[in-house]
Amino acid sequence: MNGYLIALIIVSAWIAAVYYLHKTKWFERHDMSLMGPMVMWRTRKGREFIDRVASKKRVWSFYGKISLWICAGAMVTIMLLLLWEATIVPQIEKAPSPELILGIPGINPVIPLWYGILGLVVAIVVHELAHGIMTRLGDMKVVSLGLLFFVFPVGAFVEPDEAALQKAPRIKRAKVFAAGPASNLILAVVVLGLFSGVMMASVEPVNEGALTTGVVEGSPAYYANISQTCVIVSVGGYSVASPDDIDSLSGLNPGELVSVEYYFAGDLEAAEGVAYGMVISYAVEGYAAHDGGLEAGMVLASLNGTVIRNMDDLRGAMDITSAGQAVNVSVLSYNETLDEFVTDEGITSLTLSNKYDFYSEYYPDENDESFQGDGYLGAGFLPLGLNLRDADHYSAMLANPFEDDNTLDEFSRSWLTLIALPFLDLAPIQSPVTDLYEPSGSLAWMPDGAFWVLTNSLYWIFWLNLMIGLTNVLPAVPLDGGYLFRDMFDYVVSKVRPAYKSDQREKVVSSITMAFALAVLFLILWQLVGPTIMN
Repeated sequence: MNGYLIALIIVSAWIAAVYYLHKTKWFERHDMSLMGPMVMWRTRKGREFIDRVASKKRVWSFYGKISLWICAGAMVTIMLLLLWEATIVPQIEKAPSPELILGIPGINPVIPLWYGILGLVVAIVVHELAHGIMTRLGDMKVVSLGLLFFVFPVGAFVEPDEAALQKAPRIKRAKVFAAGPASNLILAVVVLGLFSGVMMASVEPVNEGALTTGVVEGSPAYYANISQTCVIVSVGGYSVASPDDIDSLSGLNPGELVSVEYYFAGDLEAAEGVAYGMVISYAVEGYAAHDGGLEAGMVLASLNGTVIRNMDDLRGAMDITSAGQAVNVSVLSYNETLDEFVTDEGITSLTLSNKYDFYSEYYPDENDESFQGDGYLGAGFLPLGLNLRDADHYSAMLANPFEDDNTLDEFSRSWLTLIALPFLDLAPIQSPVTDLYEPSGSLAWMPDGAFWVLTNSLYWIFWLNLMIGLTNVLPAVPLDGGYLFRDMFDYVVSKVRPAYKSDQREKVVSSITMAFALAVLFLILWQLVGPTIMN
């Protein structure tokens, strides 16, 4: 039966049961209430546990102060991120769907259902427990605790005495609001450490070779059905232990038909009759390769009389050229009728571009005066049309995500990469990526299935705690950050305008708080409607 149909049946049955129990007043008799289709179960049990935990007043008082600083930093970070996203909206061709904005498992297509539920439950329990502890630390009453159900438990809550919370000193109230999102953010960092430093750091490649992370459409590898995420172990009879072994091949001629052996999903496979050579991966419009008719997928056989067997041959041929020089070229392109790569008689020469001009346009930070006058093709090249990495590429990337970061920009990009793993099809980590690695060292005893379930669980606990923490520090009521911002601004107004009466100060604070809430809402909606308007 179709999974969506099963889900529809389960949800329909749940709604019908909730409707029936509500009509019969069963929820009222068991101290439950409804919040839409969700059932809220309140209980006074657990308050003793919170009281015991909150009794360590010195520890939690320090934690409350740290939480305020964490939330302040996170609030600035998420607002800067929203502002940056607003500036790049004109560059986005298609707006994200509304489902992507909602971090709800089963609705957001990038969040897997069961890992998402686990991460969401952990995040909400930690968030609400932290609120409860800070409430008791401030000598305010916790009215009740409870769970939220939608077919299964989807969250928890701690309900403080609202009147006491509003009457509490500003600093005590701020600690209550800050503790929830700060706890999510702290837990996210701790769990990320377990995911990267323990789980991913313990895996090693099953096979040595060159990992394919991309295949150029129209290339020899593409037509040979060589899969992305496989490990190449030999090309034309030459053993391959790393990408360098393929990059330096010199015993094979362009267009020569070779056998390529590789591991995919744990099985050794072979592609026969693959045309060897350096494949054009892209050709930039306005530069020599593109203007000369070269297209992605073609094989560059020779340039200016030099046979191109590897990248060293290409670099050597280009080193003795100059901008504006006409050079002879020979390329192979795929012939559908013959089902093979043949010499393209329509492309025999091209005029080289200026390397300095290319770098000025695309890589200004890497440009150099020495490039002035050098010949340049304005194209990329890959052996066989394969983007290759070391076999430990994915494990190293996830085990040491910040290893080579030396600047704030690099550090920020690494964070964005970690957050974007679901969009890169790396979260949850699954076959064929999981087939590349096996647990080793102290975790070698774990079965592969259990290892990857635990690893993926840690990632989604990290991801959802991070998202909930950052979302809740936005300066928009009714989010925790909104109340924090309101109290902070109330403090500022009381110092700047001490003569203001309470109702005057309340009017100013409410106006500014509302303005920030509307600004946040606009920045979020702009991501949804902006691309359509701008394009």
